[in-house]
Amino acid sequence: MTAASATTGDAPKQRMLVIGALGIVFGDIGTSPLYSLRETVVAAGHMAPDVAVVGVLSLITWAIILAIAVKYVGMVLRVDNDGEGGILALATLLNLHADARRWQLVLLCAALLGAAMLFGDGVITPAISVLSAMEGLKLAAPSLDPLVVPLTVMVLAALFLAQRAGTHRIGVLFGPIMLIWFVVLGLLGLYGLSGNLHVLRALSPHHGVLLLAADPVRGLAVLSAAFLAITGGEALYADLGQFGRRAISWAWYGVAMPGLLLNYYGQGALILADPSALQNPFYALAPHLLRIPLLLLATAATVIASQAVITGVMSLARQAMEIGYLVPLRTIHTAEEHESHIYLPAVNAFLGILAIVVVIGFGSSNALAGAYGLAVATAMVTTTVLYAAAVIRLRDWPRGVAIAVVVGILAFDLVFFVANLGKIESGGWLPLMLAAFALLVMAAWRVGQARTRAWLAPTTIPLPQFAKKEAKETVNIDYPAVFLTRTSANTPTTLVLLDRLLGTTFSTAIVVSVTVAGRPRVTGDERVKTVPMKGGILRLDISVGYMQSVNLPAIIGPVLKAEGIDSDTVVYVVGFERPVAPERIRRPGDLLAKLFAVLARFMERTADHFQLPQRRTLEVGVPVRL
Repeated sequence: MTAASATTGDAPKQRMLVIGALGIVFGDIGTSPLYSLRETVVAAGHMAPDVAVVGVLSLITWAIILAIAVKYVGMVLRVDNDGEGGILALATLLNLHADARRWQLVLLCAALLGAAMLFGDGVITPAISVLSAMEGLKLAAPSLDPLVVPLTVMVLAALFLAQRAGTHRIGVLFGPIMLIWFVVLGLLGLYGLSGNLHVLRALSPHHGVLLLAADPVRGLAVLSAAFLAITGGEALYADLGQFGRRAISWAWYGVAMPGLLLNYYGQGALILADPSALQNPFYALAPHLLRIPLLLLATAATVIASQAVITGVMSLARQAMEIGYLVPLRTIHTAEEHESHIYLPAVNAFLGILAIVVVIGFGSSNALAGAYGLAVATAMVTTTVLYAAAVIRLRDWPRGVAIAVVVGILAFDLVFFVANLGKIESGGWLPLMLAAFALLVMAAWRVGQARTRAWLAPTTIPLPQFAKKEAKETVNIDYPAVFLTRTSANTPTTLVLLDRLLGTTFSTAIVVSVTVAGRPRVTGDERVKTVPMKGGILRLDISVGYMQSVNLPAIIGPVLKAEGIDSDTVVYVVGFERPVAPERIRRPGDLLAKLFAVLARFMERTADHFQLPQRRTLEVGVPVRL
């Protein structure tokens, strides 16, 4: 059940969700007016101002309508995995991580590529958003221009340090600020429009077509710049699980979309009246006395814009961990009522450090504009591909209608993707490098896991065979013990080693396997399956959703009680695998294995992940030569 559906009929909570969605979901796209219109008109180059401004406004208008209002809010948000959104939620909905047919492997590769690109976007968006706001100092107080980069670094550091507070608390704080921001955007736009209603001609899409037709070569640069106006779309889908479709839709149609369009048209009217305003048309809309307050509000808004992407990346990382494509990192749940509200300290530190490095390295939003866009354009294409598979396989649409709709959306996305390819030399290499690193990490983790399973194979004994042997042995340990295993079919490695090395036979050995289902949450009735076996062995098969935390003692407690076992006397025995990297690199997999050994050092302890009691948990180390 989504956050929105959980609050149906509760108007005050629904309003809070809408305001929270403004603070988290629409922060990224909400601050695009700071730079996107300026960059797009500049990209139009030598064209007549009237043709360039009206054409650019037309392109931005219809990009917002088609990409955000129609595609994401109107269509893609309706395809969720039990309330969760994002590209990996689509992948698990299609069960791509479990099946191995050729077409599913292709879709899985597309999903991982899109996810990797969004990791890159999580670095670039905070950098360009906060930097573009701070550049308002050049107009409001030119003498402070040298402080733009240092102040940006300080703001970013504060933003990433604040993540520990949690999405819920941040959303409550940021939502009202973004509500004020969108209202101010609309009022500034109306103020600019009052002097020149001529720009309203841009509501007709043919002006955008005329602009592109006038110079097709330059048109690609114009399209890539116009794409900056919709770069928050993918984060919008990734944050679906935080607020639900209803709250996001109301926030978009009722507040965000009107404020954005009005501001873009106000900027366009100002540029036509005063071409010198192109230097920074957003701040030029405000009277001089209001520019410092506007700068402060814009800084707050860009911090919030960064939050939208950071929250999306956190959700994405959690999903990647649970389906086995990312090292299990320490995860902190920041809201008891919402399991999807999480904080990953390692991911947060990684994003924060890289964002600060990017700001220092590029130094201005103009320089960063070249790096921005390609990551999101790629992610949008891959999302559309998976959305196509979902509506064709899972929806009741007629096949012909589904294919026609998807082809239209995909053609629209590919236009922007191709346009953004021209940015590679001017900064587009940055998201490509970040995405390549993310893909390398995911590949290393999969290869390392496969080699670990291969190394442990000699100790693998089918559980029924082990149970039959134990039934003939004399019990020498009276304590009931819980052993964790990857698959319920096999005996846990720790139980095999204790039997071989120490000759231990437990009065009751509870063998627990935990599998992650292809949906975000699994209800209590479906969670535990009990299978009694010979030799005092009790097998428990546990299923959890990929967005659920696992308190193992709480889950198995009622089951143990029903079996006459005091859960307070149970000892938990956990295997601790220590990877040993290959000494020589003889093939590409060896390099990935070395990286896996490094990544394993950051892995969350199994005892912590399953919330096992420290005083009754025994960890058995097993060296694994990769």
